[in-house]
Amino acid sequence: MFHKSKLMFWTSEVLLLTIIFFIWRQMGDMITPVVSVLNTILIPFLLGGFLYYITNPLVEFLEKRLKINRLVGILLTLCLLFGLIALGVIYLLPILINQLSSLINSTQGLYWEIQSWVNQLSKNTLFRNLNIQSTIQQLNLSYVDILQNILNSVTNSLGSVVSAVVNTIMILIMTPIFLVYFLLDGRKLLPMLERTVLKRDRLNLSNLLTNLNATIARYISGISIDALIIGTLAYIGYSVIGLKYALVFAIFSTLANLIPYVGPSIGLIPMIITYAFTDPHKMVAALVYMVIVQQIDGNILYPRIVGGVMKVHPITIMVLLLLSSNIYGIIGMIVAVPVYSILKEIAKFLANLYDNHKEAQQQKKNEEFGIIKK
Repeated sequence: MFHKSKLMFWTSEVLLLTIIFFIWRQMGDMITPVVSVLNTILIPFLLGGFLYYITNPLVEFLEKRLKINRLVGILLTLCLLFGLIALGVIYLLPILINQLSSLINSTQGLYWEIQSWVNQLSKNTLFRNLNIQSTIQQLNLSYVDILQNILNSVTNSLGSVVSAVVNTIMILIMTPIFLVYFLLDGRKLLPMLERTVLKRDRLNLSNLLTNLNATIARYISGISIDALIIGTLAYIGYSVIGLKYALVFAIFSTLANLIPYVGPSIGLIPMIITYAFTDPHKMVAALVYMVIVQQIDGNILYPRIVGGVMKVHPITIMVLLLLSSNIYGIIGMIVAVPVYSILKEIAKFLANLYDNHKEAQQQKKNEEFGIIKK
């Protein structure tokens, strides 16, 4: 009875995930070279795959509906994609840099605003016995000091800087190459497997692969459209409210919305930190607006666009996000849920095969026993 309870199932699942990631982290230096090589290949591979699932529907539309040759459709799609990127760089990048520079400059005065607020707070009778100001000074919350520490940690090793630059260049080069090959040969992979490896597919693996591909395609295209809608609504709302750095906050909300479950809340953090002490009225107005947008998204848009494709328990999602962020950072948080869902579907498929095998064996024994009895 107990082994069938949902509490037991989710507890075992979370514990198993924690143990796997703990062992991964404990292996330390043994897997560092392997992880380094994997990162060099994995990041452009994942980015290429992500862009493939976004652009492939357009290629399919051009090919099937407008009867355009697939190669021509791929070229048109790539021209549109890189054209949008170039347009963003030309028109949006200067605005983004200007707003970021202004934001960094304004945050230098934010420290003094916090200090002034702390001084007023320390005069309150409730906090008179607490030395809040010395605590704040010990925490060293100055943005200038934090940025200085970051710069020091980066510039301490020239090799790390060179490595980061080389890796970035490799990602920028390899991602379009992966994307082109995915668009050209992605749909040929399953038929090729069916002709070779899965020629005698008694286990119906081709159906599993088809379902997994459809699930991932719907999830990636769905969350991308949903994130773009949220980012657009955030930019419009922030601009109407009068936030100075509307584009920065909107882009951050768009990217954060790609992270399942906690992403929308993470997307509000820069806006809250920036305006909590300088203009709390605008902060509250923007926060109320975004909460309304997120409620509409969570109850209307997201279910229709993405649906219940990834059926993962919220507790499992939280554990996945915490552990994956510790290993692969933001990219780990974005891919953790779909990768886990794929592995979960494969595990369920293998479990069903095992159960069917046991039933077949039991039925065979029953038949043999019946023959002997007669």
